[in-house]
This record gives sequence, structure tokens and C-alpha cells, in this order.
Amino acid sequence: MKFLQIILIFFVISCQNDSPKRDIKSELPHEMPSKEIQKVDIDKETSENINQNISIVSTSNVFSEFYDCGCPKNPLGGLARKTFFLKNMMSGRNSFLIDAGNALFDSNQINPDNLSIENKRFKARNFVKTLEFIGQDVVNIGSNDFKGGVDFLIDITRDSPVNFISANLYDKSSNKLLFKPYHIIDKDSVKIAFIGLSQSAKSSSIINKNFIEEGNRYISELKSSVDIIVMLVNVLDENLIDLSKSFNNADYILLSGSTRRTEPRSKQSDFGALVYGGGIQGKHLSILDIVIKVPNKPIIDVSAPFSRLREINYRLNRLQAKNPSMRLEELYANQPNVLKLIENYQKEATELGISLAAYQNISTFFSVPLSPSIPDDKEVAAFIQDIADKADFSLKN
Repeated sequence: MKFLQIILIFFVISCQNDSPKRDIKSELPHEMPSKEIQKVDIDKETSENINQNISIVSTSNVFSEFYDCGCPKNPLGGLARKTFFLKNMMSGRNSFLIDAGNALFDSNQINPDNLSIENKRFKARNFVKTLEFIGQDVVNIGSNDFKGGVDFLIDITRDSPVNFISANLYDKSSNKLLFKPYHIIDKDSVKIAFIGLSQSAKSSSIINKNFIEEGNRYISELKSSVDIIVMLVNVLDENLIDLSKSFNNADYILLSGSTRRTEPRSKQSDFGALVYGGGIQGKHLSILDIVIKVPNKPIIDVSAPFSRLREINYRLNRLQAKNPSMRLEELYANQPNVLKLIENYQKEATELGISLAAYQNISTFFSVPLSPSIPDDKEVAAFIQDIADKADFSLKN
């Protein structure tokens, strides 16, 4: 059944072609959910015919899991699987690999590895090396990452090409930041700032300054010089507050510490930053696609309507599966209730497709399960196997 495929293709093509400048907010249907993120301020001399497609691919609470989660019914995750997906399903995109925190050590509550501290440190050191091998861009320091000690954490991250960041964790003796506070990625005239924060990190040798105050201080410092600000925030579920309101001048917030996983149709705050949780153990990739066609125009979040369009596509394909060679109207000619349902689906899909195609600058969030149907990347799998061969314990938790 090609109906929805045509609409989806039409939407994608519309995001790749230039459009005349106009005020799209006034064109949105009243019932169409949308969120204005910010105005993209790109140098006018370099902004002609701009067509940027950016993908922020994030994980959180990976807990030093090299392989899948080992869950009996649905073993999701794995660094080699992640790499295969990025190379084969997201090739040709400007993809930035981000981790929101708690990457380097196992969790005491979720699938603990029950190893000695020396073996935990072996895993953490080699997890950093694996992140380097796969081309990780940014990692926020989470509370769980201090399990091997402050000095050890600094030692394994100091000279890494991966950007380990934290804007509110200070050395108690020197009152200096333990890590650089943010990292800016500049890709084809679009600057994205990633600011790292941890609400829950504790150690006798560090000072955890107020993460809201420190985060907003760096937002104010960077706001005029970058196009998009992404906060990487490590905070436990029981300490969650209204982060959209707390960081209302940021654009996006990616969580760790919190074990929640955001669905594309999850209700977001009407004001401030959009907040996304990535779940646990690297079982899912949280992907934020940003398309910028026109500078100095708002970025509109279309995650909910686009998710609904894909849901309709799935349901119509299920109906079509009964006989792929027949038109749906013929296939269910003797079932008026099903025909009415099909008609409603097609009408809704058409309206959604037309509305989505009218947008100029958009962001879309979705979550991809790293299921066993995704093969391992052979190079990464071999790299991890080499680490496993050097260990006198199992790398699998």
C-alpha cells in the first residue's frame, strides 16, 4: 500500500528543497501541535540556499555495557549494534554521538556486574577506548561515573579525543572545574553547544555547585554565539523538577540518571526546552533530527504529528498485508466499518502530510530499539573481542 509512503516521501523531499521565506507560524492549522524552539541565527553571508540536516544521536545510563542488555525476552543494545545502525541506516547524515551521563561504570541497581573495583576500572578504561574507536563526540559526566574515584576518572578521560564535559563539578582543593563545561560543534555554519551538568554527583573531593545556576550562566554566555543549545543533565527520577522552566533559554535537554525513556508523542512543556529521556543500558538510540532550511526562522518540533503519521502508515500496512496486490477499497469492499476507518486514516494522513511539508525548520525526535535483528559492526565487534580476550573476567554483565 503506497498511499502513506507517498505522503512520507513528499514530506522528506519538502525538507530537502528550498522554500520561500514566510511566517509559517501563521500557516499552522489550529489543531496542529507545534513548539517553537528558537530562531536560528546564521551569518547571512553563508546562509543562502542553506539546507542543513543534523542528527543528534544520544544514549544515557549505558552503565559500561559493551554488549546487549542480556534481557531474556528482548536483548537490546550493544556498541557494535549501535555502530552498524549508524553506518548503514544513517549514512550520509551529519550525525553527532552524544551520551548524557552514567556511561562508564555498572549500576548497583540495574544489572550489576559484581566485579572488584580493579575489574570495574578495567572495563571503564576500555569503554572509553571503545567510545573513541566508534567516534563518540560528547559525554556528560554522571554521578555513577565517579565509582572508580575522581583521580581515576580524570586519568582515563584527560587525553581522550572524546569531549567529556561537566559545568558544575569542581575540585574542592583548587576550586577549578574538573572538566571543560561545554563543547561546541560547528558544522557548515551551524553551531551547537552541549553543556554538561550533574545534580546528583557526590564525592568528598569535589564541589557540586548548583546545576541550575551554573547551567544558566553558561547558557547566557553562549546564547549569542551559537545557534542551538543542548543541555546534558544527570538527575535522578526522585529529584526531577521542571527542567524546561529551569532552562527556558536552552533548546533541548537530554537526561541521564533518570531511567525514563521519552516517546515521540510524550507531552512536552509549552514553554522552554524540550526534555528527552533515553532509558537505560543503551538499549535505545534517542535520535533528534533537525532540518534547517531558512535562517532566522524558528525551529518547530513536529515529533508528535510525524509519529502519528508513521503510526497510521503502520496500521494501513497491516490492513494491506491481507492481500498486497489489491487496493484497500477492493480488499474490504464488503466491510463498511473497515472502509470508513481506512477513509479516516487516509484523510488524517493527508492533512498531516500537507501540514508537515509546510514547515521550514523542524526537529523530530524518535527512539530506535537496538534489537537482535540489527547485526554487529564487524570492526567494533572485533575491537571489543580484543578487550574481552585481555580480561580475566566476562565483559558481559
